Amino acid sequence: MPNRFYRSENGNVLVEFALIMPVLLLIIAGIIQFGFILNAKVAVNSASYEAARSATLSENPEVDAVNAAVDYAASSLSGWDLGERLGVEVDLSGNDPGDIVRVNVSYDVPVFFANIVSGSGIEGEFFKVIGTSTMQIEEKE
Repeated sequence: MPNRFYRSENGNVLVEFALIMPVLLLIIAGIIQFGFILNAKVAVNSASYEAARSATLSENPEVDAVNAAVDYAASSLSGWDLGERLGVEVDLSGNDPGDIVRVNVSYDVPVFFANIVSGSGIEGEFFKVIGTSTMQIEEKE
């Protein structure tokens, strides 16, 4: 005699998969987003260092610092839109040896989840990463 309380379990795996899959995709996309932000952070830190170093050795520190930062960002963030998203600020206390050069490089990383994670400190569709370097101008030969 067949068990009248026995039910088929043929669709359980599909239902469980349908419930878990969106969460897994969200976690994987978050890991990828974090990778993009981390890559941009490393790039702007290095670009600010290269720009400050270039400014300390240059006769025209502001122009050379901006050019060095843009060149480094273009090489390390290849394929990314640097137009309006990349910002370079050079602050000079003077042009004499021993004076301070501070370079701030910022980049706006596009956020995949801008509409999903509202209220998490992310403004608009971009997450701003900033790198700063400070050096002294060296004596020129």
